[in-house]
Amino acid sequence: MFRERGAEKIYSMKNLILFLFLFFIASRTNAQSGRVILTLNEKDSGRIFEGIGGVSAGASSELLIDYPETQRKEVLDYLFKPKFGASLQQLKVEIGADVCVVGAEASHARTLQELKFPKKEYYERGYEYWLMREAQKRNPDMIFCALEWGIPAYLTGFWTPENADYITQFVKGAKDFLGINMKYISPGKNESTIDGNWLKNVLKPAFDKAGLSKVKILAPDDNARYWTFCEEMRKDPALSAVVNAVGYHYVYGHLPRLDNEENPVPESAKQLGVSLWASEDWSMDDGTWKNAHVLAGILNKMYIRDRITAMEIWCPFDGYYDNTGDYHSTGLFQADQPWSGHYRVLPAVWAVAHFTQFAEPGWKYLNSGCNYFDKASGGNYTTLYNPTTGDFSTIVYADSTTREKIEFHPEGRLSRPYIYVWKSDAHDQFQMIKKIKQDDHNSFEVDIEPGSIYTISTLTGQQKGSVDTQMPAAPFPIPYTEDFSGTAVRKNPRFFADIEGAFEVGTDPVTKNKFLSQQITDPPINWTYSGGFKPLGPLTELGDIAWKNYALSADVQIPEKGYAEIIARMNGLREYTEGYVLKLHQNGYWELFLNSHLILASGYIEMKGKAWHQMKLKCVDDSIEALIDGHLLARVRNAVVKSGMVGLGSSWDRVKFDNLSIQKL
Repeated sequence: MFRERGAEKIYSMKNLILFLFLFFIASRTNAQSGRVILTLNEKDSGRIFEGIGGVSAGASSELLIDYPETQRKEVLDYLFKPKFGASLQQLKVEIGADVCVVGAEASHARTLQELKFPKKEYYERGYEYWLMREAQKRNPDMIFCALEWGIPAYLTGFWTPENADYITQFVKGAKDFLGINMKYISPGKNESTIDGNWLKNVLKPAFDKAGLSKVKILAPDDNARYWTFCEEMRKDPALSAVVNAVGYHYVYGHLPRLDNEENPVPESAKQLGVSLWASEDWSMDDGTWKNAHVLAGILNKMYIRDRITAMEIWCPFDGYYDNTGDYHSTGLFQADQPWSGHYRVLPAVWAVAHFTQFAEPGWKYLNSGCNYFDKASGGNYTTLYNPTTGDFSTIVYADSTTREKIEFHPEGRLSRPYIYVWKSDAHDQFQMIKKIKQDDHNSFEVDIEPGSIYTISTLTGQQKGSVDTQMPAAPFPIPYTEDFSGTAVRKNPRFFADIEGAFEVGTDPVTKNKFLSQQITDPPINWTYSGGFKPLGPLTELGDIAWKNYALSADVQIPEKGYAEIIARMNGLREYTEGYVLKLHQNGYWELFLNSHLILASGYIEMKGKAWHQMKLKCVDDSIEALIDGHLLARVRNAVVKSGMVGLGSSWDRVKFDNLSIQKL
């Protein structure tokens, strides 16, 4: 541990107080160098470090699976490979339900029949199980967590025995079919209160009955009513007995600042004896060193102020289209161009590496080595210790003004003869800058420069991973055609991103032709429609948000009821589908919409049984044309939406699509 010492041996108490006061004033007003003296003592008190990870949900990881194999492997290595890049130690995934806010993950049990009689193929849908398998390949000790954002319609509600069975089967299927052991489950609705009675009386018994008693419970994963769940646990010993960690989202705000003193963990919660997590956090989105630097300071401050021992970042990487939600450009990477293979490694990767490459879950924080240089300026440091090997790591966040000198005085010899100093700043990230040998007095010191991140450690083997195959960025290729013949049955085609519903390839039993079909016939239950989030209906998308003048066409077949949609210049997806929407109903009624709700034109065409019909939209500057089977239905002038992607939408029916074509005009 590190403990402040030394000055009391030199000064009288009176002189010491004067010295500290003068130091405080100097550091605040003149940005002069300060000195911190730390003594390493492994017997110091401190909580157990539980890791740093990421939250994959809401389609944030969807496009990575479509990358060329070489670049996909590189991104996964940067994310999960120990001592290479971000080296994430946790991964929280969405429990899929074919619905979310800005992107749908596939359900592992779309019907009650599938729930009761699970098959391996159900656990090969979507991308979350795939991502967990890839993470586990690279780090067998990966800590997996999961949380619900929505549920299938047949479950009727979140706090039901049926949903307990659904969650249980998610965990059991992962173990039985894929060899993935979930360590934590957040058994509730994302960013909402949780039913404690359901937790202790329904879900936990369901886990125990299924042989999953070792699966731990994290709750409530809320973004309001901070830390009040701890008080509920204090009043209810039975509830406290089944909850292993209490987690909240955005403890320091959605755009975190080090000077944000909101939502502190109360002392009563710290004394509860339960782990405290920032179970979704950060969400910074501009890929700058400034934000990466702040991330390191917040990771330190979460322990110093709140005794939080785990943080899950939204999101591991930006792997979804630019029109998706408010947080499309967040994460440690950008990996949203599978057609080109291009991705960006952002400075935040190396900010995280200062922690994850130098300490593992199971290490212990040393409380006296965790403090602020000057709380007003925000500079801080934490120290972690490996009780098994005797290794230590101190991670330092230096604010933009203050120079510091840290003097280390270990109690006894360190586990290794050398100490290694790694540094990141605006100019260069994650470099080993110094190798220090303990002197005869068993001490050493490190100069800390402003605006930097440092790790001082006895550990070796760290690496700033790099690759030789970086691909240049490129726009989505146009012209583009897709007849789905190259996609396996029951799979989502390459580059398609489902927003709601499930668009998968099927085969005509007579002609053997493949087509795209929407699979979900009962609207799932979403986690929220508040704050501008509204149901959009089944929808899948692809393309480039910069596309302006082009023709979009697709063949459609509508069943006995329902409708099909094609969407051009599709832009925002929060309050409504922004763009130009051609909608064809089974009875022949058609509508041309602006932004899903303003009718620009409408009429009827003749529909013959289950015949296929070609729907087409042509957008050239402010001219919008709608056609069906080659017949012009409407030509309107409208320039509200000037560019955007393409989309295919439907009712909650098995509507079919084929022969998608996008041609530049």
